[in-house]
Amino acid sequence: MKNALNWIARRFGYEIRPLPAAAGRQLVNTNASIDYELLKPFATEAAQFSLSPQQSEAIRNLHLTGLLRERPYPEHSRVEVGGADGLEVGIWRRGSAKDGEFSRRADRSNEWFYWADKKKIGSKNCKWRVVLLGESVARGYLYDPQFNPAMALEGMLRSCLGEGKIDVVDLAKSNQTIQELRTIAGQCAALRPDVVVIFAGNNWRTQFADRDLPYVETLLRTQGAPGVKSFIDTQREHAVGQLTSQVNAILGPIGAKLIWVVPEFNLADWADPPSNAPLLVGEGNRQWRELNAHAKAAMRESDFVTAESSAKKMTELDGGTSSVPLRILAECSRAKRDHPAVRGYLEMCRDADGWDPAYSFSPRTSLSIQNPLRRAAAAHKNEIVDLVDVLGHAPPDRRLFLDYCHLTAEGIKLAMAAVASKVLAMTAGKTVSPQSLENGCPSPAAKLEGKASFLAAVHNAHFFQTQEVVDYWCARALQFWPESAQLMMRFMDFQTRRVPFMACKSAIEMFDADELGTLAYLLRQRGGTQRLDMNLGKAISRYLDPIYPGFGGEISELRMKEHSVRSRTVDLTDFYYSSTIPGPSECAWTTRSFGTNRGSDAIFASAFWETSKFVFFSEKGQSVDLKFTYRVPSSSVGTVDIAVNGHRLSQAPAGRGWQTLALSIPENCLVDGMNEIVVGWPDEQDCSDADLSRAADALLTKQSPVFYRIFGEIHALQVSAGP
Repeated sequence: MKNALNWIARRFGYEIRPLPAAAGRQLVNTNASIDYELLKPFATEAAQFSLSPQQSEAIRNLHLTGLLRERPYPEHSRVEVGGADGLEVGIWRRGSAKDGEFSRRADRSNEWFYWADKKKIGSKNCKWRVVLLGESVARGYLYDPQFNPAMALEGMLRSCLGEGKIDVVDLAKSNQTIQELRTIAGQCAALRPDVVVIFAGNNWRTQFADRDLPYVETLLRTQGAPGVKSFIDTQREHAVGQLTSQVNAILGPIGAKLIWVVPEFNLADWADPPSNAPLLVGEGNRQWRELNAHAKAAMRESDFVTAESSAKKMTELDGGTSSVPLRILAECSRAKRDHPAVRGYLEMCRDADGWDPAYSFSPRTSLSIQNPLRRAAAAHKNEIVDLVDVLGHAPPDRRLFLDYCHLTAEGIKLAMAAVASKVLAMTAGKTVSPQSLENGCPSPAAKLEGKASFLAAVHNAHFFQTQEVVDYWCARALQFWPESAQLMMRFMDFQTRRVPFMACKSAIEMFDADELGTLAYLLRQRGGTQRLDMNLGKAISRYLDPIYPGFGGEISELRMKEHSVRSRTVDLTDFYYSSTIPGPSECAWTTRSFGTNRGSDAIFASAFWETSKFVFFSEKGQSVDLKFTYRVPSSSVGTVDIAVNGHRLSQAPAGRGWQTLALSIPENCLVDGMNEIVVGWPDEQDCSDADLSRAADALLTKQSPVFYRIFGEIHALQVSAGP
């Protein structure tokens, strides 16, 4: 066809030539290959709709396939390529190409926190220049700005080459997306780098585009959530392969050499709150729950053979979309001392908890990012620093990670020593071992280690990690920074009170006690959102009581004063109270336990497990009234059970419509302090096909689908003092 068109054009005296790319920009193909076989069931369903009065829906469905639109060219995105004359690099800009210095833009001051704390980026005045790109891990999260990977890398390089021979420009940005990485990779050409180091891969989440919806809809109806996960993994692998090709196409012409740092995850210590299996076809969910009960019973008896057998069957059903059986398999492998299998299952746990595009619990890499990075970077003859190799093949833990993916100072030094060794070979032709380079980077000051440890304690507590992990970071904070006790005391006082941040005396006093920018994290990254913080409160009280006797008791008294039902009506679905429920082994949370209502726009709480737990504070000997507004969207049979502190109080009928139950909790069921309510939902449903159909329909209307069975929904769960 092209030859024919060229021949016709030449016959009329014309010549067909490709249009040049816009100056300073490059077109990059971001289109994934299309499997048209997946469209057949979708097209069949749309045709059947067309025979019914629902013609408008059929037309919309066909439109979503893209078959009704012209698609003469694959989709592209424009990426700015800086070149020697580029004027903009991230949040820095220069007036003209003649200016060698880039200045931080005042009109983007709201973004300064996410970038390096540098007012200016100077012109290249040394023999070699290294540019570091990446996300919050490369930013040195929780240590920054006093210490970060760019500082460590530059210190190591200069310890070998001397001052003035090489510099490192820090362009890492917290919360950076894959598209932002493409852009900054193009812009950094204006800095004339000799080596570009890309340390990223924790924020590369896949979101569905319009063109994906017909395929995902078909997979969801026919294969359930496992089919969706497989689709997402394939799309992500394709995106990573494209990224490496695009960055090479952008930076190759200027002669910059590339180093990709393959990220790692805190496999040993980190565990997300467990979820039920997502929606499976047929009776898969019922079978999964039965196997789960068998596996847990076997684990309690240390019957690892039976537990392993049940867990493997669960994983076959859920396709690796739930970490629950994978953690059982990791424990069974640990009992057999099969360490490679332990690591493999923990990697699968990480990926099982990160596949859902509707909700992101925490940033993370995955095998669908790590493996294509290794393959694609090698195909382009780029250098690779694989942190799985650098940090050791044993599952890494708190020695190297502050939380899920952010490195400790030791982890930063290990990673940057491996990078520095590559840079020295690529620039100066020197062979220097990473071990010897570590000595060229001084460790952070003790006070800075204390700051990072205190923030790690808060971070781990707010991401529902174990009490033991939170205790560890609190103890370490006080060890390295004893003065942090003042921050801890005021932070817990503020968290316990019901007043807003700027109306709280202890919160305002934190500004005076803050020396290292700790509040920038607490306010900006955690949003200043108050929560019950029981685990963090226990840890802080445990380690402060020897220093300030009675502090723990004061916090307990303040908690009762502020939150007892004696003085007000309390809605227990409020995030403040619900946030204390999730944990690495606690399944009875609801969507309101998370700050974003777990990605839901609904005003009510949804339960993804057969039970839901809530807590409230009351005095012993005082009756409490309870008002419970609920519905069971998938069932109109069975009952909803209500228990308080293990005492079964009521059974209410299930129903798809909203119902309200009012009852009084007897005095003898209550304890002084924190009390627990457990709601038991009916489990009468054998087949999940109706739920799959609803999720697929929601997907086609561009709503955020719920990939899990909803056992119950709660509009309100209120407790107040009885008469």
